[in-house]
Amino acid sequence: MSVSMRDVRKVLDPEEPDYAAAARLGAESLPHLRTLVSGDDPLLAAKAAYAAGQLEGDSGQDVVTVAARSEDPALRVAAASAAASLPADSAAAVLTDLVADDDPGVRKVALAAVPENPPTELADRIQQAALAPVGPTSEPVPNGEQPLGTMPGERTDRGLMPGEGPTGGLMPGEEPTGDRGMGDAGAGPKPGKMPGEE
Repeated sequence: MSVSMRDVRKVLDPEEPDYAAAARLGAESLPHLRTLVSGDDPLLAAKAAYAAGQLEGDSGQDVVTVAARSEDPALRVAAASAAASLPADSAAAVLTDLVADDDPGVRKVALAAVPENPPTELADRIQQAALAPVGPTSEPVPNGEQPLGTMPGERTDRGLMPGEGPTGGLMPGEEPTGDRGMGDAGAGPKPGKMPGEE
């Protein structure tokens, strides 16, 4: 089956792309996905990067890598998200730089996409990134109140909000139930809920 740019755009142009249909287009869609990732439409580029990650095996790794090297942080976020769908070695190759990215949003998505038992190089990079402040920690916005690229209250060294930590985003007072909130009401507060919240 010959895949045209029109075929690719048909599945990616809607606000909610059909990524399963994009994956069914197969490796013949790669030249078109690469063109879109390198194009001047950031939203379509992000969709194309994610679609490349959905292709079977590691066939989309090169396109995802192009997105990971973009100057646009939104496209790097899409690349990090797409890496989660790649085989572990391919994902690690894409994520090695993204886990230490200057943008806290990119780092957060990249860290979430790290495969279980990452290769030594990626594990070392994660550890290095955790020890060193990364990103625009001292560049104030014009009003002088908030560093660039951060949300109010966000810790710029790791992209965490106040109270967040390595517990996966639980706030003080929250307790993990171990059942992802699917247990009975007596098991303690559900993740994302404070004590006393239903």
